[in-house]
Parts: sequence; C-alpha cells; structure tokens
Amino acid sequence: MSGDAPFDLSPWRVALIYAAFGFLWVATSDSLVEGLPNHELIQTAKGWLFVGLSALLVYALVDRSQTELNRTSKRLESTLAHTSVLHRILRHDIRNACTAILGYAELVESRDDADANTDPVEAIRHRANRLVEVSDEVALLRTVELAEGNEVDVDLSCAVADAVDDLEIEHSAVRVSVTSPETLTVRAHPALPRSIAELLDNAVVHADCDEPKIHVAVWQLGEVVGVTVTDNGPGIPDAEREALLSGSETPLSHTSGVGLWLVRAIVDASGGSLDISTPKAHGTVVTVSLPRTA
Repeated sequence: MSGDAPFDLSPWRVALIYAAFGFLWVATSDSLVEGLPNHELIQTAKGWLFVGLSALLVYALVDRSQTELNRTSKRLESTLAHTSVLHRILRHDIRNACTAILGYAELVESRDDADANTDPVEAIRHRANRLVEVSDEVALLRTVELAEGNEVDVDLSCAVADAVDDLEIEHSAVRVSVTSPETLTVRAHPALPRSIAELLDNAVVHADCDEPKIHVAVWQLGEVVGVTVTDNGPGIPDAEREALLSGSETPLSHTSGVGLWLVRAIVDASGGSLDISTPKAHGTVVTVSLPRTA
C-alpha cells in the first residue's frame, strides 16, 4: 500500500466540507457586500457565483471519490486474481506434489515390484524442493500485493545483468545475449528485478532443447521503458497466455505455475503492462513495459 493514505471521502466528510464552505461564504460575503452600492444586484451576482463555486467543489469532491473508488476496485480485482491463483496452487500443484512424494516414499520400502529405473530418494528431494520454491513464490506474491505503491529507483540494465549472471551460473548450457544501454533507471516496485529473473528462469525451465537460447533487450521509447525477453522454447499455451493477459483464471484457462503470475503482479504494482506473444516459428516473446517517471 502507498505510504500516503488516500483522503477519506465518506459521505459525512463530503457533507461537512460543503457545509463549511457554505458557512464561510455566507459569513464573509454578506459582510463585504452589505456596505457596497447596488447592494441587490451584487447579492444576485453573489448568489450565482456561489452556485458556480458550489458546483465546482461538488465536482472536485465527487471526482476525487470516484478516483479512490476506481483505485480500490482495481486493488480488489488484483486481490481476487491472486486468490484464484493461490487456490489453484493449493488444489493442484501442492496436492500433486504431495501425492508424488507419498508414492515415491512407498518405493523406498523393500518391494519386489519397485521400479529399478527410479531413484525414490532423489525424486522425493526434487518434489520437496519444488514445494519449497512454490511456498517462497506464494509468500513473495503476497508481499508484492502488500507493498504496492512503494516505488524505488531500479536500474533495468543492472537488474538484467545480475539476472543473466545468476542464470548462467545455475544453467551452464544456456546461451544468453543482451542488448542494453549502460544504465536505464525507472521508478518501480522494489521486486522488479525478481520479475526479470523469473522471466529468464521460466524460459530455461520450459525449454525443449539441450541448449536454450535467450535474448534480453532493455529499451526506451519516449517516456516508456521496458525489458523484452525472447527465447527459442516451445511457446506459452494459448490458455495460459489468455489467463495471464486477462488477469483472471477460469477452470478452462489457468497457468501451470506461480512464476509468471508473480511477474504480472510486480509489473501491475509498478504501473506497467505485460505482453506475451508466440511467433509462428517458435519461442516466446515477453515484454514488460513501464512508464519512466521522472
């Protein structure tokens, strides 16, 4: 949430502001007009002026209230979308992982029909590590929502360089090329560097070849800056792409993980937009666009 709390424009406060304005107007204007010539004409003009100023005041108060209402509605929609994702994770990802762990645990027991090609201990370790990763991503998703409105200066060029270094250390076979200015700063959510790392990691995890290729471009177009990640993977299924871009999941349209939802949450909290395209040839192009606030 923003550090500057929105001004409370409840009905009683609006009425109080209007009443105070009316009282001050009557008290001051009558005393000023009373000793002037053409008293009645000035009183009429004063009345019309009061009507005009009252209309402007009411408009300003209602407009401010509507703005706050729209902002609250947007936060509510975002919260509902995140809740849908968390519900799907609990229902699908964690349940499946726990079922697999229980199945592999049975393989540890001495059985004649155990699959000799499966290392149950390694399989359990893999599934357990995945549960830890999902738990961390869910916790970060909640943190992003709570910290929405708190912006810091983020150097996109530096964030991309750090993410690429970490990726190449963890995945030695991946080939990453980068096009970026020496520095490009933007005001954004503090977790924005994490979203870039998630995009790179997602490109590697879902790669269908031995040597994944990724190109990262940091760019600026007028007052808009961004990061574009292009990979040579299998592409994002249409259902997942539709869910991410629409901001809501349905029983027939949902994502398979938390990573891209985390990216969307961070980008939304930064006042930016997320675009995902799948070229006809192969691969995926993900673009994060952000306003470059001075």
